[in-house]
Amino acid sequence: MFTLLIGTLVLAPTQPPAAPPSHEALNPLYKGLLDPGLLVGPDTRAKFPVPSIPDGLDAAKQKTVIAGLIGTDYSYQEFTRKSNVAPQLLKLRDVTPSDPKAPARGVDVWYVAYGDLKAVESDKFIDRLVSAGKGEGKGTGLTKEDLAKRKIVLVDEKHEGYGSFEFDFLEKVRLKATGRAFWSLTNESAVIAAEIDPRFRDDAQLPNQWQSLSKQGGTQKAGPTNPWSGAGFYLKITKLSEPAGALFIEQHFIFAEPTGWFDGANLLRSKLPIAVQNNVRNIRREWSKTAEK
Repeated sequence: MFTLLIGTLVLAPTQPPAAPPSHEALNPLYKGLLDPGLLVGPDTRAKFPVPSIPDGLDAAKQKTVIAGLIGTDYSYQEFTRKSNVAPQLLKLRDVTPSDPKAPARGVDVWYVAYGDLKAVESDKFIDRLVSAGKGEGKGTGLTKEDLAKRKIVLVDEKHEGYGSFEFDFLEKVRLKATGRAFWSLTNESAVIAAEIDPRFRDDAQLPNQWQSLSKQGGTQKAGPTNPWSGAGFYLKITKLSEPAGALFIEQHFIFAEPTGWFDGANLLRSKLPIAVQNNVRNIRREWSKTAEK
């Protein structure tokens, strides 16, 4: 669905070498999630946290950051071990500011996988990676014709794309939405950023909406549709200097949770950890297939 553009600069010999391009320079969607932030309500934006491990850190500084994240929960060796069932860190938080009728939630995940960072240059791998993280559900990419009907022009055809999806969230809510994704690559890391595009909120064919799910007589029933917007994430994959072949992966999500989703029940803290664990293991499997032999 997406491919990569890497820019290079050619300078005169008398000039100092230019700094390599950053993800903020290469990836406008990622930059926008950091500042001004994701639209999570009428005239309300929530800024994403900056990456825990930015580009440019040496091995010692990378290890210090990871040690600070895991604290006394795990040893560095255990957290970075080469296994699909190695530990991951999960943080759930309330996000401010947000709309009281649909409070914003934050989900942050950190873990280590093993593979070849250059695999992100493959469209097929990116699709597999996103599908592995998404879990069950269905989706399809939008064509240029689909976008033209809505007067949407791609900023960069080589690493930007639009797609629609449908999936059941924690078996309680059915989500249907259309989003935009943009990804970028540096020598040290890759970033994939995505958000639900608010321009599709009331779209005739591909509206952003949610429905409550309930079981009636052993059959799952979907309730009336409700408009929805306010969700995004970015995924940063950074090569670690040590251990060899290790990739530090951090995923940061923010989404608006309408009060009608769970009728006041706090299901995120009880059900989300298992769902995240399964997704992390699926993503690790995809990365392990790319490991250099």
